[in-house]
Amino acid sequence: MSVTVVTTLHKDGYNLYGSNNIATWSQYFPTDWNIVYYAEKHIPVLSPRVSVVDFNELCPEWDQYYSTVKDRSKDVTDVKRRNWYKKALRWSFKMFTLLHAIKNTDTRYLIWLDADVVATKPAPHLWVETCLAGKCLAGQLEFIKAGGHVETGVLIVDLQHPDLDKLYQWIKLGYVDGKILDEEKAWDGIWIAKLVQSGTIEWNNLAMVIQGNVARAFSNEKLNWLTHVVGKPKFRKTDISARSGRSPDQELI
Repeated sequence: MSVTVVTTLHKDGYNLYGSNNIATWSQYFPTDWNIVYYAEKHIPVLSPRVSVVDFNELCPEWDQYYSTVKDRSKDVTDVKRRNWYKKALRWSFKMFTLLHAIKNTDTRYLIWLDADVVATKPAPHLWVETCLAGKCLAGQLEFIKAGGHVETGVLIVDLQHPDLDKLYQWIKLGYVDGKILDEEKAWDGIWIAKLVQSGTIEWNNLAMVIQGNVARAFSNEKLNWLTHVVGKPKFRKTDISARSGRSPDQELI
């Protein structure tokens, strides 16, 4: 198999949107694509074609990251600052999953997909190769008030590219070594953007489009088969925090 797709979720996200969305992956992804779900302390019920693994067992380095965040945030009473730490935790699972997948995936290509990404039709022929265009990493670099930001809902990696170790080491620096916690914003997208904007690795920028501030999809029709349901609307009428993505009894800090 030439492609492995990975994602991770906890119970709240799985129940709210992950289960239904990943069902569309099983429906539309090419049959020779692997799908690997890194479960965060829950037991999902998914299609037989989805391999379920234990995030906490495979990514033990996350425990130290979590301990550091708990230690730094334990006396923080300012709501805005506590939300900063909640976001730092929320998006850390993605990066630790990528670190493990980069080292333990035996296919040529690796795709990270947020579990709030929906497949709406079959993948176009040679979609992965078209997106990468011979580069190490593909995604969308956008610019927000804080500066460069990579939309990390969709990240595509060539695991045989000579720049791969640079990508791995950068993510490791941010999360295993904890440097992301020294940033003004502990956002995975800003951390990856720093690498991309430095010119250190070969990167292919993919044009995407915001649809009504709710969903993003590839603006190039040839690439337009995935929709990313971003932002707060998916949490409306629930008790799940838009900051942490968790219900009160599932909060980590």
